[in-house]
Amino acid sequence: MGISTAYLALGGNLGNVESCFKEARTMLDNLPGIQVTKSSRLYRTPPLGPAGQPDYLNAVIAIETTITPQTLLEVLQGIENISGRVRGKRWGARTLDLDIISFNGVQIESDTLVLPHPEMHRRQFVLRPLCDLAANWQHPRLGISAADMLQELLQAGEAPLTEGKSW
Repeated sequence: MGISTAYLALGGNLGNVESCFKEARTMLDNLPGIQVTKSSRLYRTPPLGPAGQPDYLNAVIAIETTITPQTLLEVLQGIENISGRVRGKRWGARTLDLDIISFNGVQIESDTLVLPHPEMHRRQFVLRPLCDLAANWQHPRLGISAADMLQELLQAGEAPLTEGKSW
């Protein structure tokens, strides 16, 4: 397998999320077969899940990797566990959530992994930071760019996320 480009979404709303993101990015960059190449800005977003949660921080990072998508998923779940992630309520509060958004444009549908991420086109907290890195990225199923998907959400009435900050 050659070198693949993947985009990973980071989210969290418990503890020191920015520090957790930095640690996750460093852990990824220190693993064999993975190199972090870019990081989006950091965005504060309202929670999608159960009421009463604190706001989330969200970001996207780009990596180059020689590992498979399934192995990357396992790596990400290990980093989530190290960060103290407890899997409870769906869309519940968490220290760190790491999702593969895209992996070299491949399409996968298995019991454990769906690529590209099946909800990304409906989530401004994924699309806005992805546009920081790759606004022209094309969704392989929908045939539309990240920037156009984001524009569709905004035209449908979603309030734009405020400008993020570097991390």
